[in-house]
Amino acid sequence: MPDVFIDSFGARWQDPPPPRYRAAVLAINLTDSLLNPPDDPALADIVARQTGRDAGVRDYVLNTPGAARIITDAVHELTTLRAAANGRPVQLLVNCWYGRHRAPAIADAIGHRMREAGTHVQVTHHHINRPPVPRKHPRPDCPFCAIIHDGAPATIVHEWADALAIVPRHGGCTDGHLLVLPRGHVADFTVDPVVSATVQLRAAELAAQIGGQWNYLTSCGPDATQTVFHLHGHLVPRTPGDGITLPWPHPNREQEPAR
Repeated sequence: MPDVFIDSFGARWQDPPPPRYRAAVLAINLTDSLLNPPDDPALADIVARQTGRDAGVRDYVLNTPGAARIITDAVHELTTLRAAANGRPVQLLVNCWYGRHRAPAIADAIGHRMREAGTHVQVTHHHINRPPVPRKHPRPDCPFCAIIHDGAPATIVHEWADALAIVPRHGGCTDGHLLVLPRGHVADFTVDPVVSATVQLRAAELAAQIGGQWNYLTSCGPDATQTVFHLHGHLVPRTPGDGITLPWPHPNREQEPAR
């Protein structure tokens, strides 16, 4: 039985978290505390296909400002927990967003330091082999990216850390019509379900704050009426007799003979 269990995982995935053993548990969340995406999109795409066990990625993560302190503090706290556990194993949970880069690199580094001190350590990476998620860098040909990242003209109604709400360029289909956009470039709601859920969450928060009755609509592909290929949700306020028709009625269906 190991003295210390170290489990890395990705918070983005909807799977249950790693199992917790009958031991004291320490957790490190790297999602916000160790920010290190490469600025060069071409480099970021290469890194996305690798993991925290590839030498280049590992060294990149471990040389990120703050990484050494996280590792040193974790080793100290694990050593203290282990001394107080009276022979029972202790566990460290390390997560980043996807569980492929930061969390495995940091978990392995902590495990290495603990082994150097004579501790029997088991390190498990639960999501390191999940497929890479498409990158979300701004696209130079995307009008919504131009608003979000380049300051292109737009009437911004509300901003969050991960999204913003704007008035459609031509005013929309009724007064109060809004678009909710993720800050990262995602083509449509099928590309990254977590980003899609975040956009709907922000739209729901905004609709509740404003009050009233609403349609929330989003599309995937030109045949589904999508014209701008950056995920966006339409928030359309509704009132009695407003005359707005949803875009998917089939006017001829009722005239067709029954078959």
